[in-house]
Amino acid sequence: VGEGSGVIGVKLGSKNRTALAVVRGMMKSILVDALLRCDGASLNFEGVALWNHLSNKEQLTTYLGAHYLASLISNVPALLGSLAAFGNPVGLIRDLGDGMSDFVNEPMKGFKKSIQEMDPSFVMTGVARGTGSLARHTLGGVADSAAMLTETAAKNMAVLTLDRKYAQRRDRVMRLKNNRTRADFVGGFESGLLKLVHGILEGVTGVVSKPIRGAERNGVEGFAKGVGKGLLGLLVKPVIGATDAITDTLIGVKESVDGMNPQHDIETLQTQVRPRRALYGVDRAIRNYRLDDATAATIQARSRLGGEEYLSHVDMTQNVALMSVRKLLILSGNGEEVLLLPYKMITKVETHEGADRYSVKIYLKEPKPDGTDYEEVMCPNLKIADLLQKELSNVLS
Repeated sequence: VGEGSGVIGVKLGSKNRTALAVVRGMMKSILVDALLRCDGASLNFEGVALWNHLSNKEQLTTYLGAHYLASLISNVPALLGSLAAFGNPVGLIRDLGDGMSDFVNEPMKGFKKSIQEMDPSFVMTGVARGTGSLARHTLGGVADSAAMLTETAAKNMAVLTLDRKYAQRRDRVMRLKNNRTRADFVGGFESGLLKLVHGILEGVTGVVSKPIRGAERNGVEGFAKGVGKGLLGLLVKPVIGATDAITDTLIGVKESVDGMNPQHDIETLQTQVRPRRALYGVDRAIRNYRLDDATAATIQARSRLGGEEYLSHVDMTQNVALMSVRKLLILSGNGEEVLLLPYKMITKVETHEGADRYSVKIYLKEPKPDGTDYEEVMCPNLKIADLLQKELSNVLS
């Protein structure tokens, strides 16, 4: 089971008006994130062998169901021990065990070879290899476990800022951990320093921007909320930046240590070289592999549509429109959310052409707070506008 990822955050709105609702939303986001992010977890199910077995369909189904349910329950401790929220103690123990095994076995191998070759230098080589392996696994395992703990703390603090867009931007940043082939201590330190500066800037600018945006949307009430969110961000966001800096530095230490392992280069060659195949619609239909669809499906899985079935997408040059089975999501080039609409709110879609201006108007069942009953999506040219209108019309039909 690989590492889960997704956008977390709490939005203040019609569903989160009370303090209790906000706290409940934060706890839900933190709990979901904690349960979804595993690292290197494995599920082991014992096989079933039956000889001369007589039973009907219901009996066989019950027997197999009970068997695999028991196997799943037996895997729960390993899954809990692999949660990143706990620092993946199972992975840490595995690393320490591998290091200790090499620490014992490598000198023994050298000793046997020294006897065969009548050369004592093989013993010293074995001792050096065993000691180096123990040091690598210990330092790498501790750094990796600590990085998961600090990353979890930073993700949870991002929820506490009550700034959903900030949480989205932060989660969409390509993390150093996903770029293992180029990571090292220096790269981790540089990345961490940039995130520290970014966290400080986010906190300082939010004190000014949040009240202004709140006043534009909801007047005095919005201004008051904006002041509160801005001050909260001023306190929390620099701390998040510092925590991210520690995380990236620890990841750099882990990768530098792994880079000393001769097997590391071989493992690097086995990493995935293309995005996973897209599965289409509720039925998760399989079609011929398309790189653009596979890339779009991967982006969707990391967005607010993560967990929904992929349907289609439209590359709008500067933006991208992602269509799941239930919602339309438009992201900007830097990954920020431009528009999110459930299909049940849409009545019709039309292409509009003006003087050097092309757009798609999405008409809504209910008017927005400003009185308009449509969302307008700007397009770079008429071809893309027609394509977006066609794809949306097909989805709605």
